[in-house]
Amino acid sequence: MSLRRALLVAIATCGTASFADDASPPTADEIKRVLDYQENGKDLGPVLLDLVPCLKVDLTKGSATIYNCLEPITGPIKKNTTVNAWMAWFCPKGGVYEDLTIQFVHEGQVRQTFDLKVEGISRTRTFRSHTFGKSGKWQIKVSRGDKEVGSANVTVE
Repeated sequence: MSLRRALLVAIATCGTASFADDASPPTADEIKRVLDYQENGKDLGPVLLDLVPCLKVDLTKGSATIYNCLEPITGPIKKNTTVNAWMAWFCPKGGVYEDLTIQFVHEGQVRQTFDLKVEGISRTRTFRSHTFGKSGKWQIKVSRGDKEVGSANVTVE
């Protein structure tokens, strides 16, 4: 099993996903591997669990869904729509990562770049927003250093 799959399984055990979607609980070995990464993976860095183009992020204090994407983009959107690039990360204990960036790219041309800082332990969520002011194909790219760790596409009509 890949580390990504093991991490997703462990996150599910923490209550962010339902076991009803999976026929069986994770194995002890899967959980042990994720817990070992959580305790000892600081030098290996965070793992991007999800990158979701999103129309609405819950910012309601005290909400059970705070900092979650409430309206993922599932098809083409209209020009001048603000898109939130919602991310979920798994961070090892003691890790502070400031070498992350997110780019909003239109038809191959970078339109905006943000630096990201991710820290904490276990799951952390963040987002950055950009208004997609041109029709065509957009891509959201997340990188750590010079390595792309995730991307998502959005079509603007």
